[in-house]
Amino acid sequence: MTADQETEQEHPVRTRRRGAALEEEIYAATIEECAAVGYGRLSLKGVAARARTGKAALYRRWSTPQELLLDAFAHLLPVTDELPETGSLRGNLLAALHRMNDSLAGRIGPPAMVLMGDLLRHPELVAAFRARLVEPRLEAILAVMRRAAENGEISPAAVTDLAARTGPAHIIMHFLMNGTPPDDRTIESVVDEVVLPVLQPSTAAEETRHAPKRARHGRPT
Repeated sequence: MTADQETEQEHPVRTRRRGAALEEEIYAATIEECAAVGYGRLSLKGVAARARTGKAALYRRWSTPQELLLDAFAHLLPVTDELPETGSLRGNLLAALHRMNDSLAGRIGPPAMVLMGDLLRHPELVAAFRARLVEPRLEAILAVMRRAAENGEISPAAVTDLAARTGPAHIIMHFLMNGTPPDDRTIESVVDEVVLPVLQPSTAAEETRHAPKRARHGRPT
């Protein structure tokens, strides 16, 4: 018996599903296959076998496993333009980071770990991952910050790409270092001790930040 025949017996083909139901199972199978074999060995054939559907269903829509994987992540990650309005910058930041954290706590988590490890080895994946998945979610956090600036909670000058990355960077780093997403208390600490101080610096910190830079001998530069 060949390897292909063994795979077909393990994942018998079922072709009656159509539309959204089939798409949902294909996306779920893609995430599971990526977690099982890694990005470098991900194939449309393997995903079709895991989803128990014919390969033609995948080849009609996706030409590469990369395209399918990015679509699967985009489908399973929460929609970024539906973040709740809590009435405060702190509440909105917590809501945004909790939504991101909930994704990592679900079935996205294990393949996300695999994918992050593969990013450095596949430059084309970095660009696609940034454009499809990262930038839209950073834009959602920037929108939260812009609203806070319009409401007078923070200075418009505080709304920067670097500030928007601060919270997500801590969530991802915790996930990579511990293998699990941070708990609620840790997320609150990230917002209260890291993000908000960046957006709402104290008067003393602001004066230091905007003071003329001094050379070694004390003269302004």
